[in-house]
Amino acid sequence: MALESFLTDALSPTLSREVEDFLDSQDTSHPFQFPQWADPGTRVVLHREEGKIRWAGTFGVHSPFGRKLPWIRAAVANRGPVCDDHRIWAEATEELSQTFAAEKISFIDVSPDWIQPAENESPKFANDAQWERLKTQRSSLRLDLTANEDEIFANFRKNSRYEVRRAERLGVTVSAASSDEEIDQFWRMYHALAARKNFLEDASERMQRQIRWLINSESRGALLLARTGNVVRGGAVIGRAGRRCWYLWGATDAEHEMNVGHIIQWNALRWAKSHGCTEYDFGGYTPGATSGPAWFKAGFGGRVVHFVAPMRRVLRPGRYWIFSSLSKTMRQSER
Repeated sequence: MALESFLTDALSPTLSREVEDFLDSQDTSHPFQFPQWADPGTRVVLHREEGKIRWAGTFGVHSPFGRKLPWIRAAVANRGPVCDDHRIWAEATEELSQTFAAEKISFIDVSPDWIQPAENESPKFANDAQWERLKTQRSSLRLDLTANEDEIFANFRKNSRYEVRRAERLGVTVSAASSDEEIDQFWRMYHALAARKNFLEDASERMQRQIRWLINSESRGALLLARTGNVVRGGAVIGRAGRRCWYLWGATDAEHEMNVGHIIQWNALRWAKSHGCTEYDFGGYTPGATSGPAWFKAGFGGRVVHFVAPMRRVLRPGRYWIFSSLSKTMRQSER
């Protein structure tokens, strides 16, 4: 069956719900692939078998060099497309490649959340010569939530348990945000963190819209804020797809001496468990790290998972050669 393609802001409520239900049914789903997460005008592409969605991808189509070279266009799926069945995934993605090639799109980037099966092994797609491996393998840390809360807490690193209890003794409270003012408070804290740590932050309007969708959708996610008195000291944004919950963004007050990150994560785990999740994903992770965010995340336990590397398929070789040459020149000029 031919692929179906829609713009995210043109999806009917019925179709939007159908896409959500499909994504919730897949183990390889991720919140970033929900149409509501994407910018208006992003494309949702669906593949059906016997009338049911069996493959779905949310693609941003953009021109890497903007108005200077608008005819060089790329289609990008962040954490997708989504489909647990590798046969269907390969068939639908091949059809997608032909469709995008006909639209004169230069290349496609995909990064499905497939776990690497074993050392030196990959699904057939990842070994297909038509797809280029983009970069090193992504990793994450996932915590099983099927045990009771006491058992989960007991498996934390000693220091992590201490920081949670210390914050509780000092009167730190954690609650779910519900207002635009609270969302803005978190964004300002996140913005300050990005400036301190020198990382590229998400755009304010987009981030606040995405958080608003999460907290206004039933059981889809939350913005958890830690307070001492009436003062917000930190927060975390979490999102759910199916039976898994992800830690998406976090920020804390750098000028306050209290460590509220541990109690925020503890409450995030409890939120996930109370909303039917059986696994919590801490997001990007560097195995073996002895400091920084990865060390912090490891204090809660869990297992390391490695994903198949993001892949690229070139559809218009001539245009892609120009893209590659200009990109290389720009990188060299920045050194």
